[in-house]
Amino acid sequence: MFALQKTAPTPGFTATAGAPEPHPGPGEVLVAVSHAGVCGTDKGIFESAPWTARHVSPGVTVGHEFVGRVAALGDGVTGLRTGQRVSGEGHLTCGRCKPCRTGASHVCQNVMVLGASVDGCFADFVVLPAANVWPVHEAISDEIAAILDPIGNAMHTVMSADVAGRSVLVTGAGVIGAISIAIARAAGAGTIVATDISARRRELALEMGADRVLAGDDPEWPDQARRLTGGTGPDVLLEMSGNPTAIRQGLSSVGSGGTAALLGVPTEPVEVDLLNDVVFKGLTIRGVFGRRMFSTWYQVENMLLAGRLQLDAIVSHRIPIREYERAFALMASDEAMKIVFVVDDAGSGGV
Repeated sequence: MFALQKTAPTPGFTATAGAPEPHPGPGEVLVAVSHAGVCGTDKGIFESAPWTARHVSPGVTVGHEFVGRVAALGDGVTGLRTGQRVSGEGHLTCGRCKPCRTGASHVCQNVMVLGASVDGCFADFVVLPAANVWPVHEAISDEIAAILDPIGNAMHTVMSADVAGRSVLVTGAGVIGAISIAIARAAGAGTIVATDISARRRELALEMGADRVLAGDDPEWPDQARRLTGGTGPDVLLEMSGNPTAIRQGLSSVGSGGTAALLGVPTEPVEVDLLNDVVFKGLTIRGVFGRRMFSTWYQVENMLLAGRLQLDAIVSHRIPIREYERAFALMASDEAMKIVFVVDDAGSGGV
């Protein structure tokens, strides 16, 4: 089968048409992939970011966001059928550790990650445990179904911060930041202020429902954010950028008694004024990782089916998977928002 693999600790992937087609073992499902989302993690693996040496298995097939159809069922699998359209949770948990046994499997101590530690979905077929398979409702398009994973990240972050009736600051209006704005608006947030250094991303933030957008490279934006939220600062910070400066500025902006939900992944340690920006303000900080399995998936589905989330503008490019180098060049140039690979018709044209 066709697959994109990480075969060397250097930039790039290896495209092969001769990868062995996987077969589902007991309790597993084989999915024929039709569309696959491309995210910042995939970009980091493509560029061989320093963290990939610790987290990416040599020779692994990459990719973790997808939609497709069930091609085969392993022994003992029930409740699914061949031909059924499905997506899947990319965190494969052990079910044995304390977090798994106490309702926190999203922070499983032995997690395996699709497209990093086990073979992923940038291929004709992917295998995953039946428990991780998510049937996709017919009303949800392939492009949105292919990115349920990052939509879930945004949902988890927003729902952890109790945004209803509260003013919200979103630092970083990339794909997940923009989605979080739409979710916060649908969840009843008050004033929503977003920051980003990119003018294009600020425009998207407005389209997704932000009331005001601020230039993230303007050192005065924290003062502006406070003025826009009654002078006391936002009630909630949704930190999506992972940028150390944005993190510090965001924490300094939040009002006393506020909540900060941190999803962005810094590439270096971050120094914050713990005394003044956290302790003296009584700030609640929540670290957010992945999706709560599977309550977050139900929340995403319910909002999509109710028409509360309009996310089509997030997908900026649809590209045949064999043109993957063009996709990562677009990401590196900041021309793209969300790219979706077309896998089952690689000869089709892309935009």
